[in-house]
Parts: sequence; C-alpha cells; structure tokens
Amino acid sequence: MGTDLILVGGFHEIVELCARCGRRVVGIIDGALRGDYLGCPVLGSDDDAPAIRERLPGVPVFISPDSPAAREHLSRAYEAHGFAFAELVSPGATLSPRCSLGRGVLLQSGAFISCNVTIGEFVRINVGATVMHDVSIGDFATVAPRAVLLGGARVGRRAYVGANATILPGRTVGEGATVGAGAVVTRDVPDNVVVAGVPAREMRAGAPAGREGR
Repeated sequence: MGTDLILVGGFHEIVELCARCGRRVVGIIDGALRGDYLGCPVLGSDDDAPAIRERLPGVPVFISPDSPAAREHLSRAYEAHGFAFAELVSPGATLSPRCSLGRGVLLQSGAFISCNVTIGEFVRINVGATVMHDVSIGDFATVAPRAVLLGGARVGRRAYVGANATILPGRTVGEGATVGAGAVVTRDVPDNVVVAGVPAREMRAGAPAGREGR
C-alpha cells in the first residue's frame, strides 16, 4: 500500500515516471479515458472521486496536468474529498539536502535543485531544469524543460516558465505570469503578464504564450 497511488489525469510520461520512482499506479481518474491506459485501470472521472476514495481508502492521488490552473482546481477538489497527495521525484533528479519540497510536487529526470531552494505545493519541475541556490517557487508553478532559475530568483504562484528560459539572479516572475520559451528575464515580471524574447519583454494581448511545458 505504501507505494500505491492514483493518477488524476492519464499521461504516458507520468505513468513512466511512476515506474521509475517505484510507485504502483492502482488506477487513473480521467473522464476522457476508458478501460485501461498503459496497463493501468481507468477508475472513472472526477465525479466518481468520492466513490473511488471509499473503494481505495488511504491511497493518495497525484495531480498530473501540466497547467498550473488545472492543478490548483483539481488539488482543491480532491482535498475536499479527503484525499492525501503523493509526490513524484525522479531518481534521476539531483536535490540538495537543504531544499524544501511542498506537497504534490513533480521533479523529472535531470532536474537539479540547489541549496536553500523552496518549492511550493503542486509545483512541476520538468526534464533538465536547473534551480540554483536560494530560489523560491510558488504553489502550482510550472518550470518547463531545461529552464534555468539563477540564484535568488522568485517565481510566483501559478507562474509558468517556458522551455529553455532563463531567469537571472534576483529577478521575480509574478503570480500567474508566463515566460515564453527561450526568454531571458533581466528584470522583474509583473503578475499575470506574458513575456518573451531576449531580453524578455511584455507581449501584446493575443500574442502566442509559448506554454509548451512537456
């Protein structure tokens, strides 16, 4: 039972990560799937969550969607149903013993987490991302593949840092902000804006955001 978990949202990368982490997926909750998915039984949709908890008491869930807003919504709903939450930390990730991880986090293979880093709840750190000393990452944020967060950077709640983006030392990415793929953040990013380019600049409404996080 200690290695068992339920995935909320079926996605093949997460199923494979569970196997690498020695976790057994006893079921998947996903309204778009039927039967089984990669050998894991599909238990139903979000509407079935209370009955699933009764059937599998004590089994935690892992919230798998890439979208920060989706993870926030689902974590609140499943907490209200009484579920506990699992974390997935790849054995291929490197973590300082002086970092702090919140509930429900995902750290993919090749992620590097340095000392005095604080990672909030339900944060997703993707393949090959680098998080240097004294960085803080707010709840539900996503850091996409090979992004680099340099010393003392701050990433706000529900923010999204795109693939290969770089946040320079001491800079802040505001709550709900999006940093486009490959951008270099040289100055603070306000809440709820989209920035892109080198150096990163705010984009006009309707411009593509570059949220290709997987």
